Amino acid sequence: MARFEFRLPDIGEGLAEAEVARWLVATGDRVTEDQPVVEMMTDKATVELPSPGAGVVVEQRVAEGDVVKTGAVLYVIETDAQIAAGGGSTHAEEPSRSAPATASVSENAGVLAPPAVRKLARELGVDLAAVKGTGPGGRISAEDVKGHTAAAPAAPATAAGGRRVRLRGVQKRMAETMTLSARTIPHVTGFHELDAGAFADLVTRLRRDAESKGARFPFDTLLVRAAAIALRRHPIFNSSLDDERGEIVMHEDVNVGVATATPDGLIVPVVKHADTLDLNALAAAVDRVTLAAREGKVSVSDVQGGTFTISNTGAWRGGLGTSLIRPPEAAIVAFGRIEEKAVVRDGNVVARPVMPMSVTFDHRMIDGEQGLSFALTLRSLIEKPEQLGA
Repeated sequence: MARFEFRLPDIGEGLAEAEVARWLVATGDRVTEDQPVVEMMTDKATVELPSPGAGVVVEQRVAEGDVVKTGAVLYVIETDAQIAAGGGSTHAEEPSRSAPATASVSENAGVLAPPAVRKLARELGVDLAAVKGTGPGGRISAEDVKGHTAAAPAAPATAAGGRRVRLRGVQKRMAETMTLSARTIPHVTGFHELDAGAFADLVTRLRRDAESKGARFPFDTLLVRAAAIALRRHPIFNSSLDDERGEIVMHEDVNVGVATATPDGLIVPVVKHADTLDLNALAAAVDRVTLAAREGKVSVSDVQGGTFTISNTGAWRGGLGTSLIRPPEAAIVAFGRIEEKAVVRDGNVVARPVMPMSVTFDHRMIDGEQGLSFALTLRSLIEKPEQLGA
């Protein structure tokens, strides 16, 4: 028998760490090859990591809630299978050869404490770096954590009281990304109101056609199509800024992200090569990635590579608003709910379905004239949707 240390693999571009969301097996359980063992919550998605071979899970080196770096040991499996060492390391079974529980790299890296103690510390809001361990080599026990809590001075009372909720996974990433955006990008937003009568009629017709064939046609499909066409006509909007090299990167592919609200926070799954797909394929792609995001099943590849983002707040009765650009993208467009409004047509006040639209761009790369030109292209495509190729 050999023991294989399963390490956290590189599960996505730019993702240097992930959080242990849930163990799917217990220590001592027998697993088969490719059976999901642990669920990891990355900055962008939740991923199940399968077993590299059949065997018995003899150690779990990290606890649920631990944040571990790529390459950290997650668990040890005892197996007869020949497993490639790409995702871990293998050694013959010998006494005391397995690494200690502190081999995992977490938010208290370098602190000697087993996973159960780390979990207790998180639940009590204790910083393990401030706890003096009484075990061998300064190892921290549960009693040390509890004793530290009892000895700590009471926190000053607040006027409102309340409880604290730790930022995790998608919410944490959302907070970091939006903070980076607000701090580093000079945002400029233009507000527009579009006559969406023909657009809404077309969506209704295409949705009925799709349903008659047992398919689905999400409303966002035509918004993605309009954005993709506009991006080809205005390539500066399909770019990003390389701060370190002082260069604007003009992307060849048009990969449109669709901002999607989920119970865990905002996720932006990406429709790849959106400008090359026909409407049926585009509808299927939009439906697949947004549904997977809402159900917490989106893959890492589905949230990578975006070059532009759309946000549709119409489902929540949203109107005009300013959106934050997702770094390193150059712009974002937001659409609101279509509602009847009084407008002037041919000198008469009439009721028309109006859709709010806000185009926000990075003023370091895009000037006001370019921003308005892009917005007017979107307006034309939506108000005269026969240009969308339906």
